[in-house]
Amino acid sequence: MKHILEVCLVALTLASLTPSAVGQAPAEVPLQRGISVDLPVTHSAVAIPEADKEEAIVVVVTGNGDIFLGTDRTGVAALPKRIKSTLSRSAEVLFIKADARAPYSTVVSILDSLNAAGLRKFALLTTQGGSEKPRTFVSPRGLEMQMTSVQ
Repeated sequence: MKHILEVCLVALTLASLTPSAVGQAPAEVPLQRGISVDLPVTHSAVAIPEADKEEAIVVVVTGNGDIFLGTDRTGVAALPKRIKSTLSRSAEVLFIKADARAPYSTVVSILDSLNAAGLRKFALLTTQGGSEKPRTFVSPRGLEMQMTSVQ
């Protein structure tokens, strides 16, 4: 009898975790393949759904300072050339997704690489603090920036 109760509790728990509308098709949500990082929390970021598009160019900095262009590991020295070749065939905005614990010097090096590649428009991706419901799709948020030269 005890095992039947345990099975019923597990079944009830699983049933409560599944979507309530069984007959509905799941929503078509484009999810960018990429490297997962813990984004810094901001309160003034704007929605940037373009960052989830398939053709979006995303530079990722992990917490330990590793750099990726999309899902391919790269270095700061190779970044300008790779960005130029990638930008020539797609969008002109680049998205930077840096872990909140990423070394600041690495992010600055990437910004220098963007400047060397002639890219002036980019967005720093962030997350909003505590406003979303669990298990819901949230459009990427960030701060759009533009580089200017200071002389």
